[in-house]
Amino acid sequence: MLFHFYYVCREVVILNNDINALLNDVKNGKPLSFDAVYSLYLPLIQSATLKLMKAYGIGGSQEDDIAQEAALALYKAALAFDTAKGVSFGHYAKICIQNRIISYIRSNESHGEAGDIPYEFYCDIPAGGTPEELLISAESLGELNDKISSSLTEFEATVFRLYLEDLSYEDISHAISRPKKSVDNAISRIKAKLRKLL
Repeated sequence: MLFHFYYVCREVVILNNDINALLNDVKNGKPLSFDAVYSLYLPLIQSATLKLMKAYGIGGSQEDDIAQEAALALYKAALAFDTAKGVSFGHYAKICIQNRIISYIRSNESHGEAGDIPYEFYCDIPAGGTPEELLISAESLGELNDKISSSLTEFEATVFRLYLEDLSYEDISHAISRPKKSVDNAISRIKAKLRKLL
């Protein structure tokens, strides 16, 4: 647990270049580099696993199998991630993890009618997203991201990034060693700023 907490706190300080360096270490097979990536994104794996298990009505007996599928998806995402695409690794990993879990659930016949729930409901990509639409969307998101980044304080930017990674207020508070109320206030300020930008 201390190892996980160290890397979660470390990620708050890490810049994108450092995350990219860590991903390059994974691609080059450097020992323990994936362990660090896994520790950083464990809350995302847990969140996606529980969210999709609940949506598909799957009992807790399958949680370990689904979490393993999510970890495999994170590993493949780390190997395949391309910084030139203009998408953050966290967002890319989230989509890869959700896709892998949904595929696993759909392929496992013992869970009933998994196809009843629309795929787009669980993913943060547009319905019918062609590669062209995704590229245009990524470019628009890049411009919006620049505007958001310039309007947020460093603390707000850190909270916002963790919030987008689906961490709860309590997990964010724990990761940055600040009171939960400070996180709540920061998110309120962020939402107000976003309303003005949009």
